[in-house]
Amino acid sequence: MKQLLITGTLILITILSSCKKDEDTDILPEEESNIIFVTEDVTATTTWYSDKIYVIDDYDFYVDATLTIQAGTVIKFQPSKGAYLGLGSSGTIAANGTSSKPIIFTSYKDDIHGGDTNKDGTATNPAAGDWNHININDANGSTFNYCEFYYGGNGSYNYTLTLYGSKNTKVTNCTFAHNRGGKGGDFYYGALDASEAEDGTVITGNVFYDNILPLSVSTSFNLDASNTFNNPEDVSETNTMNGIFVYAIDEISTNLIWSETDVAYVINDNDLWVNSGNSLTLADNVVIKFTPTSTLLLADGSGAVNQGTGNYFTSFKDDSKKGDTNGDGSATTAGFGDWEGIYDDNSSIYLTWANILYDSY
Repeated sequence: MKQLLITGTLILITILSSCKKDEDTDILPEEESNIIFVTEDVTATTTWYSDKIYVIDDYDFYVDATLTIQAGTVIKFQPSKGAYLGLGSSGTIAANGTSSKPIIFTSYKDDIHGGDTNKDGTATNPAAGDWNHININDANGSTFNYCEFYYGGNGSYNYTLTLYGSKNTKVTNCTFAHNRGGKGGDFYYGALDASEAEDGTVITGNVFYDNILPLSVSTSFNLDASNTFNNPEDVSETNTMNGIFVYAIDEISTNLIWSETDVAYVINDNDLWVNSGNSLTLADNVVIKFTPTSTLLLADGSGAVNQGTGNYFTSFKDDSKKGDTNGDGSATTAGFGDWEGIYDDNSSIYLTWANILYDSY
């Protein structure tokens, strides 16, 4: 009888313990079963599942194997402990959502996506810069399709997703909203930063709105007209510096094609060369703006730029062409000498086409 009584007591204690609330969160354990706190690097082939919410809770979190993320999965970044995701040399992300089940990368404070994960009710609200970024880190071949990126950019370079040094990375049908982007040092970085992405990069069908600066690109890959730089549900909601910012870590050493007409391209380079044997082709109505001291140099002369109709080469301050790209409202206006010009190296002259505006020549 004594042994039976002890056993019964243990059973009762076990039942009571299973119903006890977590002392830190006041949430029953079964209510937390769909939340996974990620505290270790991914070092083996791994899948994250759509019925879970993953909270990055590791200060220096790396993916050093193939990470597959199912459609509909929500990933949140803990601002103080897990604001960063980087790829190691063997890392690859395969994040393939769908139009009805996008993959979400967002702030720990974001209650709209995945619910009130930080369990503070309405005490906190998400904001741009709540978390840092995802860095591809020279790793090749990652895919982000139908993904949504919110509230990132809290770092020295302000980007939310950077394709640093990567080849064959695809970012397609994604949404970037409420992120930072902006100027870091002498350069400009988008919420989606491809300023050091290499050949094979594909950026198509994406939507950018309510970011400080939406997109930065290199000169290693073409850019078509499929990306959108406003909220599809409210076309007046754009981005503060609503343009595509170009920085060439290398010169133009390919037959480069720019087709985007929704916003201007912005060249931020003191001496961007179109190398001999290569060209820059512009679709109709493409506008290129230049930051102060920027110059476009044509090794093979004026024929290296293949123009359509309605092309302009103008000042970063020129709001009359594709809007307020420098993001300062009416604080500055365009004027003579705002940028250097376009130099024909064959003839050793600066060009004076009628569609070159506000340069120094």
